[in-house]
Amino acid sequence: MIFDLDAVGLGRVLRPWQAEAMRLLWKGYEYVSREVWEHLQGTEHAMSRAAVINFLNDMCEEGFLGYVEKTGKGGYHRVYRAKHDSEGAFRYEVAKRVREAVEKFLAEE
Repeated sequence: MIFDLDAVGLGRVLRPWQAEAMRLLWKGYEYVSREVWEHLQGTEHAMSRAAVINFLNDMCEEGFLGYVEKTGKGGYHRVYRAKHDSEGAFRYEVAKRVREAVEKFLAEE
């Protein structure tokens, strides 16, 4: 995630295409990276498939997305799902993490 305090809304922590990908995932379904990539191709936020896969994996590492691996044509595929059910829950979790980071930073000597 990036931090841009001059931006508004999700733009403070996500790039526009990343926010669009998260909005798709918040619809409550599970998606493979190809489906997220295809969704972005239909918007002004077209990105490379590799960028989408890297973002989805980063969000898994951050704890905002989960995944299961399913077998399919060509091997195993990650099927991603949002751990938070809405943008509001995501914002709350990000704010909580920022508060914790600031508290720890200020407590250091």
